[in-house]
Amino acid sequence: MADLTKTDVKKIVKDEIDRFVSNEMDKEVKGFIKKSNSQTRNELTDLIANSLESVFKTIWQKRQFWKTDIK
Repeated sequence: MADLTKTDVKKIVKDEIDRFVSNEMDKEVKGFIKKSNSQTRNELTDLIANSLESVFKTIWQKRQFWKTDIK
């Protein structure tokens, strides 16, 4: 077997990461989310809730602009 160069190792690692992301990542995430008490599911739920709250607060703060300036 030939000696691997640094470039060869980087290519192998990149290929493996790409393969994982394209094939396995969805399965792994679905597995975490299916478990009702998993930390990942709780973090995802908190992230979505905080995002929606932030959007709502921003829209609420800009309501006067929407009422008066846009007709």
